[in-house]
Amino acid sequence: MIQEKELYRKVADACRWETAEAFRLQSRIHRLRWFDRSDIWVKRDDELSFGVSGTKLRKHASIIPSLKQNGIEEVVVIGGSHSNNVLSAAQTLTENNIRITPFLLGPPSQKLGNAKLFELFVDDSEIHWISRAHWSHCEDLVNNYVEKRKSLGIKIFVLPEGAHHPLALPGSLSILTDTLRNERESGVRFDHIFIDAGTGMVAQSLLAGAAALERKTIFHVVVLADTFENFKSGLSRVIQYTEAFLGVSLTSLPAYRMYYPATARSFGSTNSTIFKEIKRIARKDGILTDPVYSAKLFLTAKQAILDHALEGNILLIHSGGGLALTGFMDHPMFSAVVG
Repeated sequence: MIQEKELYRKVADACRWETAEAFRLQSRIHRLRWFDRSDIWVKRDDELSFGVSGTKLRKHASIIPSLKQNGIEEVVVIGGSHSNNVLSAAQTLTENNIRITPFLLGPPSQKLGNAKLFELFVDDSEIHWISRAHWSHCEDLVNNYVEKRKSLGIKIFVLPEGAHHPLALPGSLSILTDTLRNERESGVRFDHIFIDAGTGMVAQSLLAGAAALERKTIFHVVVLADTFENFKSGLSRVIQYTEAFLGVSLTSLPAYRMYYPATARSFGSTNSTIFKEIKRIARKDGILTDPVYSAKLFLTAKQAILDHALEGNILLIHSGGGLALTGFMDHPMFSAVVG
């Protein structure tokens, strides 16, 4: 087991918190009225940044300092055209004068939301589009490109889909250290914590960090873009990253449950139920949620809380993604609900 102060110090060092250019990774919590209960709270990681999406900022907070320290000139970014992580990388890499070379699934039939915003940072001619039929060969295509760039003397790095990489671990662990700060400052200890998962790096780090501290909270993970089996496989890798980073041996994990979305299970899919909830959350609690991640988290958490009669203090981590909502504002279902 590691002590909380030691965990904080290691995360702080990796994220270079003592420098003026460090990303600030403190987000507030407040009670939710949406559930009509007084013991359910939300952590506002959506407020960490206007552009870089919520928990993605945490991952980049340790990735960027390491890239700069190692003199990386170019980063290959892998993902979907509408990916929050891809759009986030375009911003943090460009800010730090590191060339971004995207290898993306597509091209999409329509460029909306994140895909449209991505055009502000990267010209279409610079994108390596890979069709769904050839996506399984993405790694080979990336490796061939990387070897060519290395032969030219370019210091290059590959950021995998969802930034699922050891360099992202310290920043991802900051979600735990910051939640512990929230608890100390509010005087509330959370018995249940809900978080969504795409590739799962931050959610898996939350579990691994809690294991290192022997935290007894029950965690609830809404798996949005993958399978339970793949989430567990990613968790095994993150446990290894965490053991190496903290110098500990993790023998057991905290209790956790996994859920698929309560509605529109396919990743990226939406329906009228989701748009109605987006409107309800906005009017009840003044929070913007998006139909791909956060609204599905809220909906699924609500169902789980009712189905399992969960008691005690409950925290929902709002991972961000608000900019993605812009891609749905002309959607007929959105217009029908809001208009």
